[in-house]
Amino acid sequence: MSQNLSIAQMMAQLGARVAHHERQEALHSEQEALYRDKAVFHREQLEAARAHLEAFRAASVAAGELLVRDTSVATQEPEPAEDVDVRRRKALSRMMARVIEELPADAVFGAKSLTWTIRKRWGAKLRRQPDPRSVATTLRRWAQDGRIDQVREGRAHNEGLYRKRPQQT
Repeated sequence: MSQNLSIAQMMAQLGARVAHHERQEALHSEQEALYRDKAVFHREQLEAARAHLEAFRAASVAAGELLVRDTSVATQEPEPAEDVDVRRRKALSRMMARVIEELPADAVFGAKSLTWTIRKRWGAKLRRQPDPRSVATTLRRWAQDGRIDQVREGRAHNEGLYRKRPQQT
């Protein structure tokens, strides 16, 4: 404090300083209480989340052990892909015919879906993956020959769609 201040001015400044610090102390006490409550809330939520996580881990370990021990329910193996010799000529046509044969009667298919199915079933045995354009050409030829029905003609950005011909009884 400056030496030139009167006693009244010094007392007024000190009083203002005391009032300011009292307000700050009260404010920070309130904030401390608020944050203490928030900390307690989050601590309780953390404990609950940890308990749920541990329960879930225990249940998943128990379920895994049950599945490993229980051999009565075997995992479903994919169908053997040995029914078509992929090294012979016209293997793509035979694979396409096999896939179409296994489709339901009302199923609509295109070159992309057939190519995907062929790659999924025989992909590991093929030297080259089938090209959807080759599959589309074969489907178009089969539709012209009357082996399958054309549902939608193919365009530049839309593939042609086909359906199995209904069985004649």
